[in-house]
Amino acid sequence: MSNIFDFLQYKNEKLELRLGKLFERANSPGDRMDALLESKELAVEDHKLFLAFLAYLNEQQLDAKKLFQDVIKLPKHQFEAQYAMNWSQVIKLSVTFLTILRTNDINSYKQFVD
Repeated sequence: MSNIFDFLQYKNEKLELRLGKLFERANSPGDRMDALLESKELAVEDHKLFLAFLAYLNEQQLDAKKLFQDVIKLPKHQFEAQYAMNWSQVIKLSVTFLTILRTNDINSYKQFVD
């Protein structure tokens, strides 16, 4: 059982390093979002998990749009200090948000990116 947890922790650490490198290469928030969505590192999360996260944000009176913008724009340590959330987990959830937005409302996606 310990080996499974060690493997999952190792896998999450590797993913976080790759995401960090991806964000270092992208200069603007728009570049970061496009690179994040085009990267094969992350896939759309379970919609139920995403909806539960949105419900949590609403309960905490946090603006989901601002949070998803900040997770892309702010450095990891600053985001985690401001929101008391795990940066890489929110990045994973932002892929779902951005994919839905880009698929269903390209104009809102473009405004979000700017």
